[in-house]
Amino acid sequence: MIATDEEDLLNISILMADSGGGHRTAAVSLTEALEGVAQVTFLNLMDEHAPFPFNQFSSGYGSIVNLAPWFYTLIYNCAGTRRRVEFTQKVLYPYVRPSLAAALETAGPDLVISVHPIQTDVPLRVLRELGSRAPFVTVVTDPVSPPVAWFCPHVDLCVVATEPAREMALACGLDAERVKVIGLPIRRAFRAVRGRPRALARAQVGMNPDLPLVLMTGGGAGLGKVLPMAQAITHRMAACRIPSQMAIIAGRNQVLLQRLRAEPWPVPVTILGYVDAMADWMAAAELLVTKAGPGTLAEAACVGLPVAITGFVPGQEAGNIAWVTQTRTGVFAKEPQEVGRLVCDLLAPDNPELHHMAVRAMALSHCNAAEEIAAAVLALSPRPAVL
Repeated sequence: MIATDEEDLLNISILMADSGGGHRTAAVSLTEALEGVAQVTFLNLMDEHAPFPFNQFSSGYGSIVNLAPWFYTLIYNCAGTRRRVEFTQKVLYPYVRPSLAAALETAGPDLVISVHPIQTDVPLRVLRELGSRAPFVTVVTDPVSPPVAWFCPHVDLCVVATEPAREMALACGLDAERVKVIGLPIRRAFRAVRGRPRALARAQVGMNPDLPLVLMTGGGAGLGKVLPMAQAITHRMAACRIPSQMAIIAGRNQVLLQRLRAEPWPVPVTILGYVDAMADWMAAAELLVTKAGPGTLAEAACVGLPVAITGFVPGQEAGNIAWVTQTRTGVFAKEPQEVGRLVCDLLAPDNPELHHMAVRAMALSHCNAAEEIAAAVLALSPRPAVL
């Protein structure tokens, strides 16, 4: 049954952060799925409540990944085992506890969902010390090769997207009955545009309906070699005389946005900043050029959009490339010239592979994951509601 009185709604806090767009996207997707049965609040403990320097992590995330991937890899590897994660958290706990305790006590959640790996063990420990028995759920947004920091053995439920992630959860000490393989939460908008004719979708976003569209993005943070990749692809398009157009999404990366807008493009190119209507743009495109962000790949699969992966965040996104190439729902190349060649080969009018990739992607997608996760979460509530 759906709750009708606001007082009857569960008070759910979703722990998230803006280090990359995938965590916020997962939070929004779950909020949609919980509509009518829960009052959901986003609680960004890391960026808004943690003391310096931890509150600077999200703002510096994009720069570290883009400019110093070796440093990010070092950090990732330093937290490569549960023992290291727990030792680090034990050392830092007295420093971060007061501010996190104040935020969590003010929120007073009936239930907590974490969609960020750094906001698992410590918030759960704080809640229990405050006397809260609110069920604590982790929704892992890295589907194939997640960091071990995701897997706190003491959570009430851990939701993962694949069997490899489930095996990692078990290896980190979680009980099998507390781990569920469901999928990545996807916003309703992507399910709504499934099957929409691409020409119609292009017209709806203001693009030429008669030209195939290549959509390029570096995720919400605008990560990766977006500019050189776009230059290589568009110049190859022009050289091969393939009738096509491109839209490039810079996300929140203002420096990238200005550089893209200053570029003299050889084919029709539309430059965009952060985009809310991502489902409409994906529905309009024949091919997505992107880094291996898990949320973006899941959304693309939902609308049957093939992908050309050009890069990945070291560590947690490496497994996503293997999934795409093994399922033949996309291709992977790191060098701009090779990416340009692959894109033009796929766009060739006599090449049916792009269509086959689209069919495979849609067949493998799990567009209802958010609703299934919401149902599993609500089953833990001491006063459960039914969606």
